[in-house]
Amino acid sequence: MNTSGQGLGKLTKLDEKEVRKIWPREQEDLSQWMKDNIDVLNEALNLQIEIEEVESSVGPFRLDLAGNEARTQNPVVIENQFGNSDHDHLGKLITYSAGREAGVLIWVAMNFQEPHLSALRWLNSVTSDDMLFFGVALEVFRIGDSNPAPKYTVVVAPPNKLPPAVSESSPRAQSYKEFWRMFLEHLRTNYPGVTRAATPQAQSWFNTGAGVSGFNVGAAFTGEERFRVELYIDTGNSEQNKKAFQELKESEDAIHAALGKSLEWWELPDRRASRISISIPGTIDQSNQHQEYISWGTKWLAEFKKEFRPRISHLELN
Repeated sequence: MNTSGQGLGKLTKLDEKEVRKIWPREQEDLSQWMKDNIDVLNEALNLQIEIEEVESSVGPFRLDLAGNEARTQNPVVIENQFGNSDHDHLGKLITYSAGREAGVLIWVAMNFQEPHLSALRWLNSVTSDDMLFFGVALEVFRIGDSNPAPKYTVVVAPPNKLPPAVSESSPRAQSYKEFWRMFLEHLRTNYPGVTRAATPQAQSWFNTGAGVSGFNVGAAFTGEERFRVELYIDTGNSEQNKKAFQELKESEDAIHAALGKSLEWWELPDRRASRISISIPGTIDQSNQHQEYISWGTKWLAEFKKEFRPRISHLELN
């Protein structure tokens, strides 16, 4: 007798009624789950999104999720819904994106109707390279009586606009990736809650959100052979960036006293963004110094987020 396959279960896709038992309320339950498990969506999209707001206000409306994409510094908005895609949620996605000047727009639904897929493809074709529209189907499966298992499937993506993948073949790229792996491990162990990032990248910098879209704290190796920790300000609007920078600089003495350290204040008048930083000599090539950079960098990254996050939340921004 052929016993091959004995003990295997049957994979079953849950219908909308069953899905609503898992997340009874779209706004409170589904949005919160997506925030807490943003790494699952990041893996599907090959992005590094950090969610900073859930059910936040855009005028009289409520935006499901808002955050920032760490690699590109682009603000992100996510609109989710049960059931089939509809005109209402497409309109919300565009309205909220305009209100937040978002560059990454993600629509999550259980099923997408073809006209809405066509609309997303058209938006990708007619907007600038800084605008990325995604359609993502959220399905939930179960094997027998197992726990439900959510799965994202990307149904629309902007392949011609996405930044080229970083080559990880060179020894230098591998050095960056290994450095950030150790950096994130040290950060999670010694300063839990600072970031949800889990995947190291083969690049010279790392960013995490600072609580408000357009504000990030991060660490980077610079071209001047320095290792820097910074607050990076880029809301997408130069005037607003400089206003935020100046408001923070009014508290320069108090910030220095709280940190016990003088910082470097870079308004960068010829650029859209601004930064506030601290740095030490260092390059990725000095492998014998990596542990020192990691201890120093994670400490100051945690300090920056602790000090600046409440100050940013009270800024008088548009």
